[in-house]
Amino acid sequence: MPRPRPRAVATPRAGLLPARGLLASLLLVSLTGAPAADDAVPAGWPDLPHGGITRLDWEGKHLVDKGPEDGDFTPGSERYDLQRSVLDLRLDTDDGSLAGTVTHVFASLDDTLQTVVLDLATGYGLTVSAVTAAGVARPFTHQDDALRVRLPAPLAAGAVDSLTIAYAGVPDSPRDRRGMWVEDRGTDQPVMATMSQPAYGKYWWPCKDRPDDKIAALDLHLTVREGLTAAAAGLLVQTSTPEPGWRTFHWRHRYPVATYLVSVAVSDYVLWQEDCDTPAGTSMPLMHFVYPEDDAASRVDFARTCLMVELCEDWFGIYPFGQEKYGHAEFEWAGAMEHQTCTSWGSGFMTGQGFAEQWVMHELAHQWFGNSLTPRTWADIWLNEGFATYSEALWFEHLGTQEGGPQEGAREYREYLARGRPSSDWAGQGPVHDPVPVFPGRIIYDKGAWILHMLRGRLGDDPTFFQLLADWAQQGDRPHGTVTTEEFIAHCETYAGEDLDGFFWPYLTEEILPRVSLGQAVDASAGTITLTLRQQQAALFDNVFPVHLDFGTSTQVVRVPLRTASNQVTVALDRPAAELRTVTLDPLAWVAWQPAASAGPSGGLRNVYPNPARDDWVVFAYELDATSSVEIAVYDVRGRRVFHRDLGRVTPVAAGNEFAWDPTAGGGRVASGVYWTAVTIDGQRSVRKFTILR
Repeated sequence: MPRPRPRAVATPRAGLLPARGLLASLLLVSLTGAPAADDAVPAGWPDLPHGGITRLDWEGKHLVDKGPEDGDFTPGSERYDLQRSVLDLRLDTDDGSLAGTVTHVFASLDDTLQTVVLDLATGYGLTVSAVTAAGVARPFTHQDDALRVRLPAPLAAGAVDSLTIAYAGVPDSPRDRRGMWVEDRGTDQPVMATMSQPAYGKYWWPCKDRPDDKIAALDLHLTVREGLTAAAAGLLVQTSTPEPGWRTFHWRHRYPVATYLVSVAVSDYVLWQEDCDTPAGTSMPLMHFVYPEDDAASRVDFARTCLMVELCEDWFGIYPFGQEKYGHAEFEWAGAMEHQTCTSWGSGFMTGQGFAEQWVMHELAHQWFGNSLTPRTWADIWLNEGFATYSEALWFEHLGTQEGGPQEGAREYREYLARGRPSSDWAGQGPVHDPVPVFPGRIIYDKGAWILHMLRGRLGDDPTFFQLLADWAQQGDRPHGTVTTEEFIAHCETYAGEDLDGFFWPYLTEEILPRVSLGQAVDASAGTITLTLRQQQAALFDNVFPVHLDFGTSTQVVRVPLRTASNQVTVALDRPAAELRTVTLDPLAWVAWQPAASAGPSGGLRNVYPNPARDDWVVFAYELDATSSVEIAVYDVRGRRVFHRDLGRVTPVAAGNEFAWDPTAGGGRVASGVYWTAVTIDGQRSVRKFTILR
């Protein structure tokens, strides 16, 4: 993320309701009214769609056992549609264990469904003791990260059935602070929390660990030790005491939710809340579950959350979960995660100075982009992160406008986007669309945001651009469903009135930017100027470039399309040719491009060979602009670092620098599979994938 900057912050809004410890539950029950039956739907609830899984032809790379960082799931789970899930878990923060049941209600999608496939990690601390259907035990197997349950007979398409899985253990994960974990936060008080993105849900509950089938209704009955509070999605409809020393929190969520957005957070939370009523008609509580020692700081850091909801509603339409809530639950993690209606907020972000306000906006924007509109496959993750990062730019634009007017807002907006564009112009960071692993670095965030920025510049009309965003978030069958990049491009084309494949796909898939030159010829007698644009890279980009003609007292802007290798336009000058001072290509940076004289940064990882490699050396070829600090690392598909070498200061070699890695060094042999090498040159990282075959 870009480095946070201090901002002036407002005092908390009126109406804050402080609460301490479990007294918070009394406030929540009074807020939601009398507890309702488990199957009840509150009066006036919108007619929400079910998860609506789409039968997809998952190509080979989506079916390979790649690991959770690549969104791995078990093939076969696409044969049914989740209707409802109920988690009834006892979470013991003393030893980090859980025990209980998960019930899934599902509908068959074909006439031959007889084996129900769920994701549940094997070898990571969880054991299934029984699977039942209507109280009758069903045979099952639990191996290879999959729970397979045999039905007594094939289930016809459209028929609904349910399974209840009893399981227990101390959940573990191949990556620190993924799945579910418990730790002492340094005050002798525990924190038990989850983080499942992209596919770590299987490390703490039997689930369908893929984004394309959203759970239509979710209930969580979370039993924790007395003195602790369990926060989760939706509304808290009941608390109870099942036995001395324990307290159960029943959270009900009646909006479709993707598995990776289901969360649990347990600690000795203080709850403070406020009512958020917006001009768009949203009226809901904002609930913030924070550590007691961070209570005061959080009231500064979260003070403008309702204002942010109002702004997002101006940009993107009505808040998608307005009949429930929004808020935060503090946990121990180096970041934040947009869990549905209850963002998990890393304690390191709690500064009490408002430094992290842009990330409050980021996670809130995810409620529209990612949570309501969920990527159908992980290939489209930029639709989450690019949109949320772009919302940060809009936040800075709003702040600047409030402080100094529209020009200051535009300046703040441009400066924020400039900070997200590295000097390497994203070279070597991989594609925005379909990255491997799902979270490869900043590329899906920053370049994704730039693509939206360029779309805004191309449309050339702010109302049209924001109408496009709001309609994308609110119209058709998209709200609370799943979306793809192709659908977004088609949506944009209806507003642009032109084919936009040539604009979007090169920026989404290429690792270079267009290299563009501008030529000019003035005909003083005719009062015209001829502008010639050329792009010199192999893959052609479709852009519309603003060219500024500066006459000193006024500026004439000419928009020049460039879809092919070159384009030439002749336009009449607004003023006499003698008054023309400068001709500048895209001075306000509405397009991501490089001057043709610059071939882009020459430094960085250029090749990995042989690829695939066998029992032999693997060579990492890279280039240096100057003597630089170089580090080389290799990671496996689960994100574990299997090799690291700090080369110190390295001098450039004319033919290119190389480092040879022996995968058998140290007496061991790395396994066959897909790996990534990361070469970091003076802090700038570039990554490439390679394969080892035995």
